[in-house]
Amino acid sequence: MCQVDEEGISLLEKKPSFGASSRDCMKCGDRAVVIARIKDAFCRSCFLTYFVHRFRATFGKAKVIRDGDKVLLAFSGGQCSSAMVSLVKRGLDQSTHKKLRFTPALIYIDEGVVTGQSKEERATTCQKISDIMKETGFPWYIASLEEALEIPAQNSSPDTCQAGSSFHSNQDPNTDELAGKLEGLCLETEHTQRCRDLLASAKSLTAKQDLVSNLRNRLLVHKARQLGYHKVAVGDSGTRLSSGILANLAKGRGASIPVAMAFADDRWSDVTILRPMREFTTKEIVMYNALFNVDSLFQPTLATMAGDYASIDTLTETFINELQTNFPSTVSTVFRTGEKMCTAGSDDPDAVRRCSMCKSALDTSVGISSALSATRFSLHISRKEGSSTNENSCKATKPDDATCTDSSSEQCCGQGDGSCHSNQMKSVSAESLSKTLCYGCQVTVRDMDLNLLPSYIVEESAKIERRSRMRDEIKDFLLCEES
Repeated sequence: MCQVDEEGISLLEKKPSFGASSRDCMKCGDRAVVIARIKDAFCRSCFLTYFVHRFRATFGKAKVIRDGDKVLLAFSGGQCSSAMVSLVKRGLDQSTHKKLRFTPALIYIDEGVVTGQSKEERATTCQKISDIMKETGFPWYIASLEEALEIPAQNSSPDTCQAGSSFHSNQDPNTDELAGKLEGLCLETEHTQRCRDLLASAKSLTAKQDLVSNLRNRLLVHKARQLGYHKVAVGDSGTRLSSGILANLAKGRGASIPVAMAFADDRWSDVTILRPMREFTTKEIVMYNALFNVDSLFQPTLATMAGDYASIDTLTETFINELQTNFPSTVSTVFRTGEKMCTAGSDDPDAVRRCSMCKSALDTSVGISSALSATRFSLHISRKEGSSTNENSCKATKPDDATCTDSSSEQCCGQGDGSCHSNQMKSVSAESLSKTLCYGCQVTVRDMDLNLLPSYIVEESAKIERRSRMRDEIKDFLLCEES
């Protein structure tokens, strides 16, 4: 969820004084040890005051957290999330002026399946993460990424976490029992292999990174619902969000930028994702961790050891970091420009149709002469040629009186609530899937095996398709046309 960039690593190795050895602190006049932003020199104590104030001000300006709210902190062990947990711990200290008033807990999403780690390696990583989280004194939980594949489309009645998937630190005070639980968490399951197959079906690194990000966010929201939390804080820095703005534009996700980089991401109605580290650059976060001995754990990701041109995300990240080196206001300029972006939509948020994968507003309702329509037409022609080939092969292997039909389409169960609830449809067509996905998600899953997609995507697409079919059957009897 957060990793330090190469600029931050070289900064620690080559410049232990952070380039401020000959400067005086702009606040108290003592010898400066760090230069923040562009040319603001601070001593150690003044830098801490400056850093904590900006963190608290981010919460104060948004006014989305009330006294006693429960906030789930997404902890990956990286630099950004470690700094976020450290700042929250400082803000909850009794001696702190105007202390934070919410109740925090930590959650770690194990993503070892993404990088092909063995179950022993995943268990070792989880043990190291649990040791770091245990030192905070906060409640903490661990979940594996493959759990996201079985999240239901509706979460009207959240259940408690199952044993072995997520657990509370206080429930396992014995170290030996805890190690056994961590090993059991990372055992090979059918979902693990399914997740590997799904990632393998993606043809590009960009699609894999988008898929992992969507699975992670959906699992965080799902676990927050199960545990009774309505807010989830993630450690996205301003540097990462700035590169994400350019990456989203390049991937056709421009409509999701306003919510993807906002402090409060309210795409999910009952759970809000918060980004309290958005005001800091990665360089500032690395300096804070080095000065105040904040523990972190590096973990490999899909982009580790990949080239600059391996994916759109790595390319834009390299572009932003190189510009930031020579032009220190690059991140701030891109970030503030992204804040001004907005999308035209309905005044009623509940009336907006949302993508079943990323929960952004659907941006596929365009005119017939648009570029998206031309792309759809090309895909339709290519798929039609492939389907005609399959039909010819089907006719060659079947008698004349037999037809190639899907037996599941003949079964339906009316449940009296206005829609069909048949569970016989286990697969979904590309055409019906495109009706529930935004353009960016359509590109992400274009080359994937649709039968391996998470349950919530397949169920939502199947429901839309059934309701559309039912509407076509009864449209002659409707009193008025829905808007």
